[in-house]
Amino acid sequence: MNLSRHTRDIEIHLLEPIIGRAAAKELLRNNSLTDLFKFDRKSLLNVRHVGPVRASAILALPKLLEQIGLKSGARRSITCSRDIFDLLRFNTGTKEREHFVVLSLNSRNLIISEETAAVGTVNTVHISPADVLKIAVRCAAASIICIHNHPSGDPTPSPEDRNLTERIARASALLGVRFLDHLVITVSSYYSFSDSGEL
Repeated sequence: MNLSRHTRDIEIHLLEPIIGRAAAKELLRNNSLTDLFKFDRKSLLNVRHVGPVRASAILALPKLLEQIGLKSGARRSITCSRDIFDLLRFNTGTKEREHFVVLSLNSRNLIISEETAAVGTVNTVHISPADVLKIAVRCAAASIICIHNHPSGDPTPSPEDRNLTERIARASALLGVRFLDHLVITVSSYYSFSDSGEL
């Protein structure tokens, strides 16, 4: 996988406290952090600087990070795009296929629902604005935030991502539901349509 040097440095920095710098560098030489979640014990033990203890630590990461994300998301207040990224990076950001998640919020920006609305392929996910807004209406949400991952490791939105964002914005305005943001995330970076002035 081709990642920028900056992204690779961030990922090494994230993994280093868990397994040490040498092992982190070796594992991420030809892989992204997301790729590590596909490794089995045997594959990890074949990597230089990774012994049984470090392999066990890596294998335990996905479940641990998912649990942390689930617990921290309950009734959490969202104040900025970084809050959303921190909440979902190790769950949605590590998926091997694109997942489209809708966060429903109340009038105080507390999360009242987190729902995976669609699962796609490695490079696309199909969902309609109606599917997104059904979730908002069912939860009586005051506002929504949409998130989907890019398994490629590059959070740059595609033309289809931009088109979908515009369509959701128009549909949510008609229903009186605030569309606060759409984030494209990976495990190490994200793109916010709101921060970029597109919402």
